Amino acid sequence: MRHILDFRLVDSHKKGWTVGKSVQKSGKNVFVKVDDGRSNGLVQLVASKEIANKVKVGSAIQAVGSLEKSLGSQQETEFVANELRVVGQDENARYDDLSADNLRKKTHLRARNAQFAAFLRLRSAIFRETHEFFMSRDFIHIDTPKLTRNDCEGGGEVFDVVTTSSEALNGSEGVKEDPMYLSVSSQLHLEALVSRLQRVYTLGPAFRAEKQQSHAHLSEFHMLEAEVAFVETIDEMCDLVESYVQHMFSLLDSPKFQPELKIIGYGPTSPVPTNSKFSRIIYDDAVKLLTSKGSKVTAKSGLSKKNELDLVKYHNNLPVFVTHYPTNQKPFYMARTTDETSTLSFDLLVPGVGELAGGSVREPDAEKLKSRGCGIEWYLETRRRGQPPTAGFDQKMVKIKNRYYVIRMITNDGSQPTPHKPLIFRELMKLAAEMFGDFGYSILKMSLSVRVLDEDVIVLRVAEGGNKYFGAILPCVHKIDKQPMVLQTIFIGRSMRSCEKRLIKIRQDELHSALKQCTTTETRTQILGAIKEICGKPARIFTDEQRKDQSNS
Repeated sequence: MRHILDFRLVDSHKKGWTVGKSVQKSGKNVFVKVDDGRSNGLVQLVASKEIANKVKVGSAIQAVGSLEKSLGSQQETEFVANELRVVGQDENARYDDLSADNLRKKTHLRARNAQFAAFLRLRSAIFRETHEFFMSRDFIHIDTPKLTRNDCEGGGEVFDVVTTSSEALNGSEGVKEDPMYLSVSSQLHLEALVSRLQRVYTLGPAFRAEKQQSHAHLSEFHMLEAEVAFVETIDEMCDLVESYVQHMFSLLDSPKFQPELKIIGYGPTSPVPTNSKFSRIIYDDAVKLLTSKGSKVTAKSGLSKKNELDLVKYHNNLPVFVTHYPTNQKPFYMARTTDETSTLSFDLLVPGVGELAGGSVREPDAEKLKSRGCGIEWYLETRRRGQPPTAGFDQKMVKIKNRYYVIRMITNDGSQPTPHKPLIFRELMKLAAEMFGDFGYSILKMSLSVRVLDEDVIVLRVAEGGNKYFGAILPCVHKIDKQPMVLQTIFIGRSMRSCEKRLIKIRQDELHSALKQCTTTETRTQILGAIKEICGKPARIFTDEQRKDQSNS
């Protein structure tokens, strides 16, 4: 579609949905944008009014025609239809119906949102690339059970499966069967299979009854898990995780994924070296490094999220493996050092996120597992049936928590601020580089986005990890472009919708204040009309940004 065709594709078929605010009519023809749902681009369809008289926004259509050079300047090609059939009508094709607030209430319509559709296409592509990565290395993909009698982590954070059928709850003699859970992890099943298949992995849903509901603590999420036989040290697993992460980051930075990332609203990913090894540091040395820099580390709970991000910072803001965690911080199934004080384990820490993946060498001795409280007999039996040393890792698909800042631009002379979004972003990034060097610059470049500019108010999104740097540079802004001004934070929210509500309240207060001061009937009528216009009605300026916000929900 990006290349102008020098010929017609006769009797080509086009299937999709008409999108946009309206169907355009000019002369004898109808012009409408068509989304086929499979790609990120829209195709302009041209048809005569005779065959397109029933086409409306949101219609599902099937057309036969040819792809030709476009006579217009907005697209290179267009689909000229000589046959067109409407196979589905949208009874309520309102422009604001796809706002983030509405789509949260009607999740069954989210695929119609351009950003959410792009997110699903990107997610599907990432999963496909993940499968290709492991299969090219002779791994066997396994579909593990999602109903299980095992609590893999041993932390009690499982969902009980309960049925309302009394017959299902009770055995033939009326005795209640053993409890059933939703799977927390596929690890134990993979360990059993790797005893003969040597290299296995799975990519599927996991369920955890987390008490804390946040972007980092989800009840349901997808998790990548892998197990490899004949591994006795953590170095081989670190190498595997490193290769996978580097491979995926190189793909995300390639042109192949940029269209979807642009629609979703994310720029280039954080810098990850694709041709050099990640740093590795033993846990005890990591604690010494943190304490030497003034950070506090709790012996019982281990590294906090702040500790993890600080370690990344001290390693030039690049990924780092932390290895050999203390025994009291890790589960029973991890192999231990000779003195039993540390485990053969690792976590991969990355910029802006902290822990991205974790793994270990598995304990091969059944008696040691039993002494640590493992009562899963089939799991213990695998150790007695010729199973070699094994190791594995998991990587959770968890999104980054964002914060949204509503900020007022106050000029020195009281005039209306004039900067555009790119100028605001440029000034903030310039200050980040001056104040924090390459580290602060890279963190904010990865996480900062100017989402809305409404007269003297801007809304910015900052991902977790960039908050403290963003907060530090705000008081230092004295001009944007060449216009002297200061920035005043008036609200910090968790979503674009919360920012919209606050901005509506701000504008309402301004209008009510102006209403008290107006001296003419005409002005009063205009202000009352403006108040009525914004009361309870989604602001048009927020619509596109809410869709981007929804695609990450």
